[in-house]
Amino acid sequence: MERIGKYVIHTAVVTTGYDRVFLCHDPDLQVPVAVKLFDPKPGDDSLLSPAQQLARFLTEARVLASFDHPYIIGVKTLEQLADGRPYFVMPYMAAHLPYEIGKDFASAADAEAAPERDRPRRMNGSRAMLVMRQLSSAVLAMHKRGLVHRFLKPSNVLLSAPQNGAVRLCDFSLIKLAEKNLPLPGFWMGDAAYTAPEQMENATAVDSRADVYSLGILAYRLLIGGLPDLSAPAVLPGGFPAPLVDLIAACTDHEPSRRPPHAGDVLGGLERVPAPSRPAAVKPTVQVVANKSRPQAMAAES
Repeated sequence: MERIGKYVIHTAVVTTGYDRVFLCHDPDLQVPVAVKLFDPKPGDDSLLSPAQQLARFLTEARVLASFDHPYIIGVKTLEQLADGRPYFVMPYMAAHLPYEIGKDFASAADAEAAPERDRPRRMNGSRAMLVMRQLSSAVLAMHKRGLVHRFLKPSNVLLSAPQNGAVRLCDFSLIKLAEKNLPLPGFWMGDAAYTAPEQMENATAVDSRADVYSLGILAYRLLIGGLPDLSAPAVLPGGFPAPLVDLIAACTDHEPSRRPPHAGDVLGGLERVPAPSRPAAVKPTVQVVANKSRPQAMAAES
């Protein structure tokens, strides 16, 4: 397949259980675009039925399209191929957060063996605070509608430029809608390193505080260059402003009732903190995370 509709395929970017994202060229506007195609795999081991997979795909497209927010990726159009498979078109973004902070690894040895561009690293304080304010603003827009993202992690934060680009939050594939929630206890979803403890137990029961937890882990990751000890609230080392230390610790508390209730409180807290500089004694660490793969057991309406 060389085209998706009129869009000329340049390369495949991401493949998941039932969709693929391609970098394409729009021949009419003469600009690059990202195209997400519904592409279920016959005979896969997903517990989602084909109808549920399709419903989740269409929900993602429609919810994204309903936002007009500077820090949430937009949707240009939703169309379908001759065989009936839908696809939606988004603006092309030049980078994502791992471009600036590297990737997360299961061990220090793996990080050392990785190419230099992929090794974990930190952002400078002012850049990290700007990114977190923009991201918190995007998540707040969702929380105001009663939505929960449930999949906040570095690779789902696109950037409008390779250097100092603005945030574009993407991948609403695991979004929890305000009006629908099937009770499916025992299932979890997300990325183990950034997922709230209660979401690991039952993803259908979470609220905005699960996203607040993820925002706290992301803030720590940007400022330190590594993940915190995930068995306890994340505590920044000495030298960071006390209000920032307190905010991140509160966001990552394992008890949801002790966290800020939604992203608006996170944004407000960040706006009251001066841009920190990294204390010289801080050394990034690699936190080993249990290898839990992204589950596919959640119903499309959850």
